[in-house]
Amino acid sequence: MLVEDTIANKILILDDDKLVTKTLTLLLNAQTKYEVFAFNSPIEALAFVKENEIDLIISDFLMPEMDGITFLSEVKKAKPSITTILLTGYADKENAIKAINEVGLYKYIEKPWDNDELLINIKNGLERSKLVETVKMQKEIERLRNDFIATLTHDLRTPLLAAIQTLEFFLDGTLGEISERQSKFLDTMLHSNQDMLGLVNALLEVYRYEAGNYILNKENFDFSDLVTRCAQEVTSLLEKKNITLKLDIPKEIKIYGDKQEIRRVVANFLGNSIIHTGFNGKVIVKIEESENKTIFSVQDNGNGIPKEDAAKLFNRFSQGTSKKRSTGTGLGLYLSRQIIEAHEGEIGLESEINKGSKFYFKLKKVN
Repeated sequence: MLVEDTIANKILILDDDKLVTKTLTLLLNAQTKYEVFAFNSPIEALAFVKENEIDLIISDFLMPEMDGITFLSEVKKAKPSITTILLTGYADKENAIKAINEVGLYKYIEKPWDNDELLINIKNGLERSKLVETVKMQKEIERLRNDFIATLTHDLRTPLLAAIQTLEFFLDGTLGEISERQSKFLDTMLHSNQDMLGLVNALLEVYRYEAGNYILNKENFDFSDLVTRCAQEVTSLLEKKNITLKLDIPKEIKIYGDKQEIRRVVANFLGNSIIHTGFNGKVIVKIEESENKTIFSVQDNGNGIPKEDAAKLFNRFSQGTSKKRSTGTGLGLYLSRQIIEAHEGEIGLESEINKGSKFYFKLKKVN
C-alpha cells in the first residue's frame, strides 16, 4: 500500500538495532514518499531533532545509552508538537502505557509489527501533527490580532479625547461665538466622537478581560443604592419614549464585588431595555435574594428575542438576533458577561416573542 503525501514529511527512526532501522527505512522508502532519517544512537538522534524540523519520530524503548521514554521526554521539551510512536516488546507494554500518560506519546506499537498497521499509524500521526500546528498558528494569529486591536484602540483614545475637548470648547463659547447652524453641526460631531470613544473604551475593556489583565476592586457595597442611582440617570431616556420604570428593590441589599464594574452591567441592562421597549412601554427592575444568591433583573415588554438566537446575544460582536434588536457594536452584553463571570456569577436571558425580554445576573449572596 503506497501512502501518498503531497508534502515530503520528515520521519526519524531510532533503534539501537541496525537491522530494525534498515528494515523500517526500506519499508518507508518503498511504500511512502516520506523523507526518512535513521539513527542507532539516541544522543545523536536528539541532537539532530534539536537542529532540524521533524514531523514524526519512531523510537525503540530499550536502548543502552538512553531509554525510549527519556529520549521522547527530551524531544517533547525541545519540539512539543512532534508526534511520537514507541516501538516496544510485549514485556514493555506497561512502560509504554506510562509513556502515553507522562510523555504525551501518540501510539505504542508492539514488536514484531504489522507493516500495514504501522503505515496507517504513521499517516494518522502526521495528520495529527498538521492539526496541532494549525491550531498553534490560529492561536498565534488570534493573539497578534488582539494585540493589534488593543494597541490601535489605545492609540485612538488620545486624538478622540482631543477632538471631543475642542468641540466642547466651541459649543460652550470658550473659543468665541458660533451661529445656531454651526452649533448643530458641531453638536452632531461631538456625539459621533463620543460614540466612537465609547466603542474604543469598550474594545479596550473586552481585551483586558480576555487577556486576563483585569483587577477587580472588590468591596461590600449597597447594591440597592447603586441600582436606584442608575435608574435615576436614565430618566431623560424614559421620558422621551414615555416608558414607565418600576423599581422592585428592597431597601438595602449588600453585595461583594467591584462596584464600578457591576454598575457597568446594570447600566447596560437598563439602556438595552429602554432602547428595545416601544413608546408607552414598561420596564421592571428587580432585586431579589435566594438562599445563597442575589439576583438582579431588568424586564421589558419589547419585541422579544427568538429562542434560537438568545444564546448568541452574549457573544462578542453579536448584533442581537436574526430579528435584529440593535445597531450597536455588540460588545455591551459580551463585556457584561465577562464582568459577571469574573465575579464567579451567572448571567442570562429569558425572552418571548412579542412579550418582551428579561436580562438577569446572579451573584453570591453576602452573609
